[in-house]
Amino acid sequence: MTSRERTGSDGVRAARALLSLVEEHSAEDFQAAEAILAGQKELAQVLQLLRDFKRQQRPEDQEPVSIERLREIVRKEVIELASAHAEIEPMIRASFHRLIVTLPNSTIEDTVEQALLYLDNRYSATAEKVFRFVDLLRIASFNAGPPHRERIESLLRRLAISAIAENVIVLPTLHSIAQLRTIWAPSLLPYKAQEARQHLAERLVEDAERLASDKIDDITTRLLAEGLRGPADRAISETRRRNVKKAHGE
Repeated sequence: MTSRERTGSDGVRAARALLSLVEEHSAEDFQAAEAILAGQKELAQVLQLLRDFKRQQRPEDQEPVSIERLREIVRKEVIELASAHAEIEPMIRASFHRLIVTLPNSTIEDTVEQALLYLDNRYSATAEKVFRFVDLLRIASFNAGPPHRERIESLLRRLAISAIAENVIVLPTLHSIAQLRTIWAPSLLPYKAQEARQHLAERLVEDAERLASDKIDDITTRLLAEGLRGPADRAISETRRRNVKKAHGE
C-alpha cells in the first residue's frame, strides 16, 4: 500500500468514526463533554462545534416523515409565522370562514389547531390531507415574505425526499421511485441497481427543479403526498374509481 493509499484509507476510517460519533450523540451529550474538558481549549471548541451542529439539525431531518409528523410541522411553522406577522391570522380565519369556530379572543394556537382539526375531519385520504396541510402552510409563508417562502419550499422538498426514501411499502423498489418522474416528464428517471433510495429521491427532486421549475411547488406537494401514501389510500382510490365507473354506467 502506498502512502497516498494509506492516507486515503485512514481518512475514510476517520470520516466514518466522526459520522458515527455525531449520529450516536445528542447536543446535550456534546455539551456535557465540553464542560468536562473545558480546560482543554482546542478540544472544547471542537465539542462546541459538534453541539451547535446537532442543535441546528432540523427535527424533520431526524424523525421519520409521516402524516402526523407533517401535521405537527405545519402547526409549529404556521404558529411561528403568524406570531411574527400579524396579518397572517386574519387570512387563515378568512380562508376557513364558517368552517371553524374560534372565539374573538382566541390565540393563534387555537386558530391553527381548529383549522388543522377541520382538515383532519374533512379529508380521509392521506394525499388529500397533505395537499390541504401544505396549502395552509403556504398561506402563511407567502404572506410572511420571500425569505420565509423560500425556506418553507426548501423544507417541503426535504420532507418529500425523506418520505419517498422511507416509504418501502407503497414505493418498494428503485423502479417505483424512478417512475414518479412521469409526473412531469415522459419517462422514468434513470437509476443504478445499487443506488441508495435517499440519493435517488434527491435526484428525482433535482430533476423536477431542472425540467419543471415553473411547476415545482405543485410537484413538491404531489411527491410528498406520494411518499406519505399507505395501503389504505390505495383502497380509497380504487373505491372511488369504481364509484365513478358506476356513475357513468361503465
